[in-house]
Amino acid sequence: MTETIYSVMEFHGTGDPYFGGTAADWSLYKTEDGGHAFISTAEAQRRKLVMAYFPTVSEAEKAGAAASTRKGRISALPIKPRFDVPTAQISWIVGNKHVGDPDSELAEDLVDRAKRAGASDADLIAQVVAYALACHRANQALVAHFRL
Repeated sequence: MTETIYSVMEFHGTGDPYFGGTAADWSLYKTEDGGHAFISTAEAQRRKLVMAYFPTVSEAEKAGAAASTRKGRISALPIKPRFDVPTAQISWIVGNKHVGDPDSELAEDLVDRAKRAGASDADLIAQVVAYALACHRANQALVAHFRL
């Protein structure tokens, strides 16, 4: 089973700015201080920020609503993980973890594994962690469904 990860967009304004409109649709990024903020792509690239990824729609929308300062429309968008995210291996690793393990412990383990495997791209590591948490949420849902 392939899990889905999500990013968040804030749609604000109307009309193409090239033709006098005010539309400015920004993605949610993880800021230098560890928080989240909606930032234009150009500004995020200048600051070398990584897009924020989430394991569920509800977590993405909640983070987006909390970070919104312009009060635009918030949408969680499904993201297909990069081709170099080892989804099968992550699913297997998470499947061997306990569903009660805290998210922070799981995230630390996957970050450590990714770095030991040679991953240095922050966006890749962010997607690995989000995918692992999505697998973790799916396992938790199965346990809840079957009342194990």
